[in-house]
Amino acid sequence: MKRRTRFAFTAALALLAGTAHAGDVGFTFGINVGNRPVPVRYEPAYAPVYTPAPAPIIISEPPEFVVPPRLGFRVAVDLPYDLFAVGGNYYLFRDASWYCAPSYRGPWRTVEYRRVPWELRRYPLARVRDWRDREWRHRCDDGDHDRSDWRGEERRHWREAREWDHGGWRHARHDEDDD
Repeated sequence: MKRRTRFAFTAALALLAGTAHAGDVGFTFGINVGNRPVPVRYEPAYAPVYTPAPAPIIISEPPEFVVPPRLGFRVAVDLPYDLFAVGGNYYLFRDASWYCAPSYRGPWRTVEYRRVPWELRRYPLARVRDWRDREWRHRCDDGDHDRSDWRGEERRHWREAREWDHGGWRHARHDEDDD
């Protein structure tokens, strides 16, 4: 009897332990005959697309620049391109792409828009062109008066005014005493 009780207890324990693991196991029964055909898509073979290289950028003569006071950098005039001189480099906008070179002659390399100096990105190109044209007309109306050094002229004016205020009249008075 003890033996039967022990056996029944062990069997019940084994059944309970086995059912805990059996709940995680699935049972499937299937008969596969061959594989399902894979649908095939027929697409025409496209001819490779060749994009022509952009025409080379050639500037044969040194460009003439103006410096619109609102911009503070040089803008070329009388060119078929939009050419700018900023920070020792030349930037050119053509065919919706920006190019950069250390000289106006090149070699030109493509530049991402985010690599273009902030001064150029600050204003829309249409506005920069407008200010360039206004400055060019002003320069032509002044009889070829160059305003490219407008900051220097302004500094010179204020320096002279400051010198006059701080002692120019005193020098004049000392000159009168010497007479």
